[in-house]
Amino acid sequence: MRYNYRLFAITGLAGVLIIMSALISPLIPVSAIVLVLILMIIKDYRIGTFLIIIFAFTNIGGQQIFKSFHIFILIISLTIISLSLAVLRGNVSLKGARIFNLLLAILGSWALLSGILATNIKLWLYMLEYMIRAIIVFYLVYNSFSSEEELYTLFKVVVCGIVLSSLIPLVIGVGSLSLSAKTLIALFTSRFAGTIDDPNFYAMTIAGIIPLVFVLIIKERNIMLKIFWVFCVFFLMLTIIFSQSRTGFVAIFAVFMYTMLHMIRKKRKEVLIFVLPVILLLVIIPPAFWYRMAVLIGSLSSGTRGDTSMVHRLHLVYSAFDVFIKNPLFGVGLGNFEAIASRYTIYPMVCHNTYLEIASNLGLLGFIPYLSILYKGLTTGRKGIKNGNASELIWAVRASLLGMYIAIMFLSVPFKLDLWIMLGVAAIIDNKIVQ
Repeated sequence: MRYNYRLFAITGLAGVLIIMSALISPLIPVSAIVLVLILMIIKDYRIGTFLIIIFAFTNIGGQQIFKSFHIFILIISLTIISLSLAVLRGNVSLKGARIFNLLLAILGSWALLSGILATNIKLWLYMLEYMIRAIIVFYLVYNSFSSEEELYTLFKVVVCGIVLSSLIPLVIGVGSLSLSAKTLIALFTSRFAGTIDDPNFYAMTIAGIIPLVFVLIIKERNIMLKIFWVFCVFFLMLTIIFSQSRTGFVAIFAVFMYTMLHMIRKKRKEVLIFVLPVILLLVIIPPAFWYRMAVLIGSLSSGTRGDTSMVHRLHLVYSAFDVFIKNPLFGVGLGNFEAIASRYTIYPMVCHNTYLEIASNLGLLGFIPYLSILYKGLTTGRKGIKNGNASELIWAVRASLLGMYIAIMFLSVPFKLDLWIMLGVAAIIDNKIVQ
């Protein structure tokens, strides 16, 4: 009887909101949902962490949601308040991530002090804000989860979030096309980016997610859910093709090779699920994608200049390396390669290589701890592998980070949140699951 009353109340409230939305304003149900989310976050800080993770992987509304950072500030502030209340009540205790603490302290301290060297304080502050939010998210993730089951739930939320956020714009895009051959071909020649502004950023995210989908396929016992995760692999691979991202292709190729070797070594029958999507996707790859890859391969094999994008990126990479050689110890200040790039190119930009971006901006004082953080994440769970504990989970996180590490060789995204979330997951495995 109590359940029926509760269901009746919820149904009635939903009906009232729908009527008010239709008669007055659609902002009313939106405001109600926001209010409910705020109350839920205050009650349980982990809900806020989940929302941050969903936004980080899907970049709902494009990257502007984090560039303007209004929603991010609201969610992360509420999550920090909720976590603080939980600590004060004695329900949870804040924990550090051991070796990560030292490395992050060194990196953060020097990034802060590097403002002394910065010629453009605005760029320094801009990148400093990105770094601070990445470190905050890292520790929120680390303090929100502590078991294999919770991490698998996290993987499911991430995969479903990115699939839904990519499926909706893809369906809308297809629905807006007529059935003529010309417009259908246009879908294959345009560059798809899901809800993310840049197809290469999208490809980096997918490279980090696909290993998570594979481990969900392996662990799932329900046949219908297993089929759903298989569909997710096909769909995400298809969106990579639509993105035409060479960065994504290289990263995905490395991830798939690592995945195949792992499954063969473990004698997993799911290796067929790995082979099948590759074969089918090779059949439907559009000519525009093959052309872009042919230019890349031809440039690497013969030393030719490649297309305009490749030439400009290589010029920026050489420029960043030159800046690092001239400022090897201290760099030129966080985010400030872009400020002096005009000395090397008429199109000043970030250098499109995260490793050189950090090296040129922070010198060895920042590059060594940053590289050590990435290395620590990649070598996570050694004890678990030796003891046979959580081996599939460890493999998935390693493969995810491997795909992202390869992708950031072609992108300047040192503090992209999905990367730091996976580093937080690696720290959880090392310090809480296989300790």
